[in-house]
Amino acid sequence: MKKGSNVLIGVSASIAIYKALEVISLLKKRDISIKVAMTKEATGFISPVVFEALTNSRVYVDVLEEFDNKDDTNITHIALAKWADVFAVVPATSNIIAKLANGFSDDAVSLVALATDAEKIVAPAMNSNMYTHKATQENLKKLEAFGYSIIEPVDGNLACNTKGIGHIADVEDIAFFIESKLYDKPLSGKKIVITAGPTNEAVDPVRYITNRSSGKMGYAVAKMAYFMGADVTLISGPTHLRQPYGIKIVKTESAVDMLEAVKNEIKNEKEAVLIMAAAVADFKPKHYADKKIKKQDLDSSMVIELKENPDLTKTVNMFAKDNNVDLFTIGFAAETNDLIKNAAAKIQKKGLKFIVANDVSRGDIGFNTDENEVSIIHADGEIEKLEKMHKESVAYEILRRIEA
Repeated sequence: MKKGSNVLIGVSASIAIYKALEVISLLKKRDISIKVAMTKEATGFISPVVFEALTNSRVYVDVLEEFDNKDDTNITHIALAKWADVFAVVPATSNIIAKLANGFSDDAVSLVALATDAEKIVAPAMNSNMYTHKATQENLKKLEAFGYSIIEPVDGNLACNTKGIGHIADVEDIAFFIESKLYDKPLSGKKIVITAGPTNEAVDPVRYITNRSSGKMGYAVAKMAYFMGADVTLISGPTHLRQPYGIKIVKTESAVDMLEAVKNEIKNEKEAVLIMAAAVADFKPKHYADKKIKKQDLDSSMVIELKENPDLTKTVNMFAKDNNVDLFTIGFAAETNDLIKNAAAKIQKKGLKFIVANDVSRGDIGFNTDENEVSIIHADGEIEKLEKMHKESVAYEILRRIEA
């Protein structure tokens, strides 16, 4: 899955330096090995001892100091350069950006940067005027030309008691992007559209019918598809989940909204993969009240007459055929009984390559959990039962079964 798990964080002298500690903490939770190189100026903000305690590894600061390495060289910056799969400068000041762009190597961070063949990332953090200055922008363009990825800063409160562009990107986005660089890209060039979450079917402007889907499975599939190099669009019903960094997301409410969003996303494609992970409501209210239904207008009970929603997967497959889109469609089946039988019946009906079936009657898997246990049922009748695992691992197993 991962092509490596070694990340070298370069730390330069910015008030946003504490964000580097947060990024490291997030990456360590993903079982990623971390080492740190700091400029001497950065040590004036936070002691290297703090980073050493967090990473359980010695911090490289002095370019004239060499310390023991397990690598085949005792030259510290070369050993670190060879060790790293990803080199990320967090935070990146205008000064360190200028050094990297112009080949300077007079501190620990710029020295390692010049020596490494690792994937390179910078996360700028500085005053707005400094960030928008032509010199900085030209330097960033140079870095991109050299193969660096830039995690753009955002609008926010700055250290100079002003607000504007230059605030370092969110730490979760930085960690997400760094992790994405650790994966091989077998899905590069593939367009993958993923639906996720529930749909809300309105009764009146206040009330709606929905289901218990949290969207976690669909979002996990989107994350892993992005990590594996695909061009990903996530079409999401209402959820409380964080929007994945770098992934196009289309937010929808009802089943009909989701259907139109999927059609719009694939209509101009020659081929695409569609993964229908959303828990789409089978029914919606037959009549919509344009004003809130008041209790005093009702008898002691309320009857909501329902009508069937369109079958999204079946309808999209027909749409793809009519528009000459070669669609590789994967379905999901959330069942409470007769799991294999009920799921398998949907394969031919919906035109699926395979379907992922899970038992949502169990409290430890399925809706609103971080783990899942599924069976993958193929169109030819083959059934693969996967053990209980994190939803991201399930997502990987699904994605690696897509035709190369």
